Amino acid sequence: MVAVGACAPNPAATVRQSTVIPGLAECPTPTTRTISLTPGRQTVDLVHDGLSRTSFVQLPDGYDSTTPAPLLLSLHPFALTPQGWEDYSHLADAATARGYVVLSPLGSDPGPRWSVPGGLPGPDDLGFIDQLVATVAAELCVDTTRIFAAGFSAGAAMAMGLSCTFPGLFAAIASSGGANLTSLCPESAGVDTLIMHGLNDPIAPTTGSYVVFAPPLGLNLFSVLDSTATRNGCDQPVVAVRSFPFTDVSRYAGCDAGHRLEFWQMNTAGHTWAGTDPIIGAVLGGTSQDFSANTVVLDFFDSHATPTGEN
Repeated sequence: MVAVGACAPNPAATVRQSTVIPGLAECPTPTTRTISLTPGRQTVDLVHDGLSRTSFVQLPDGYDSTTPAPLLLSLHPFALTPQGWEDYSHLADAATARGYVVLSPLGSDPGPRWSVPGGLPGPDDLGFIDQLVATVAAELCVDTTRIFAAGFSAGAAMAMGLSCTFPGLFAAIASSGGANLTSLCPESAGVDTLIMHGLNDPIAPTTGSYVVFAPPLGLNLFSVLDSTATRNGCDQPVVAVRSFPFTDVSRYAGCDAGHRLEFWQMNTAGHTWAGTDPIIGAVLGGTSQDFSANTVVLDFFDSHATPTGEN
């Protein structure tokens, strides 16, 4: 069963300096390794802020330690573990099939959940993710100009929060069913952003609302889109670029430095990841079968070109 996010979008996100070295020119050759170079999934453990933290890391078949690979953070929703999220979405498997190194970190208790900007107090999940990426990039051959984050529900809020807090770290992010569950950050530097949301979402409704078991207030989704457009310097009218039977796709135009902002409005879907089992999502407003969220997200990431003058 898909679970919900828990956060309070109030104060604006604070920009922080990432510990990841941008623009990696050559692959690392550590004298000792904690991460195996064997394709497949393994666990990475570290300590951040005095707390033991963990993540799956999944290497693609044919991983080459001399060729920089793109890296994807796959962010679970509230109350689902990384394994439960992968069983539902299959995002990590889809990404490794395209050559991505995938990190599937575990959030913090209670939940697991994510402590996002404006959310309920909790561990420094944002700093944990930054340290996790730095740790993996120090051992694996990761292209630090192609680091991406994608999440659903609370994971969607975390993807947005990460892009606000460490805007120079991420080439692009994708957020489904939870872009409105974290604070706005119109003053942060732009990041290519893909937002997907169901109009029938009962957990993170587009209008914003209080949900008793996922406190407290969610923002109006269209205010989030407007804020992100401002952040990305998009100053021209929105263009309708695709139409499915029950989904409308819009692209914001005239964005600064080649940035992108797309909105996939799922008109008959609820709080679900598009293209997954419709039976699972029946009680959460329905699941769009117009497209596969995995395919759309990875296509968006694959088409990333480094904006002019930025890492």
